[in-house]
Amino acid sequence: MKSSTVLAGLALGSWSGVAMAMETNQSVALPVTASATLPVLGKRDAFSCYGSTNTSISDCQGIIDTIHADAQQNFTLYANICAVWDKGTCKVRLCAQPYINRPINRTATWLATYVASPLLDGCIGKGQMGVLSDHPNINSHSGTYRLWVS
Repeated sequence: MKSSTVLAGLALGSWSGVAMAMETNQSVALPVTASATLPVLGKRDAFSCYGSTNTSISDCQGIIDTIHADAQQNFTLYANICAVWDKGTCKVRLCAQPYINRPINRTATWLATYVASPLLDGCIGKGQMGVLSDHPNINSHSGTYRLWVS
């Protein structure tokens, strides 16, 4: 199954956007060791599980593998811009909040790590969708980003 990466932008007040897709057949396994440690959420970070989903863990793992294939890649997102990965039943979206003054910068390693845990392990693995934020009020416009796995 092919996975794709989509970068989409939504201009404030309009539905005209920009989208770019990359198709890849690569698969990279993340190393797992007995001494592997789970990521620790930052002081301001928060995540929440919600709703229910039939999302396949293996589809999400495929997205993680795709992201992790180039661990040195950086993602710079401006206000209201999202990077979207879609494979089978799994969708991962990293979006900059609409009212930020400066772009957000995240590495592929950061993204793959937080998709894997807490969102994949803590939410998708339990049949729920998940969202991570750098602000405890996930439903507000506060903070700089939202990372969704559904």
